[in-house]
Amino acid sequence: MAWVTGASYGIGFAIASAYAAAGARIAFNDINQELVDKGLASYKDAGIEVKGYVCDVTDENAVAGTTERITRTWDRSTSW
Repeated sequence: MAWVTGASYGIGFAIASAYAAAGARIAFNDINQELVDKGLASYKDAGIEVKGYVCDVTDENAVAGTTERITRTWDRSTSW
């Protein structure tokens, strides 16, 4: 599993896509819901199954909360 920050588009999207091509399950985040939704649509168009989260990585509490949400998803599921 890979969590790639800022992966709704651009370099982050390319990195997450490469991880997915190598067999990783992908979680990504971006700063707001609009960017997460844009990313989810782009991954869907590319045939890549992902989970997207809103998270400001400059906020330590937000990172901790998102880490917990991703971990719960990972622990409960063998597939997304």
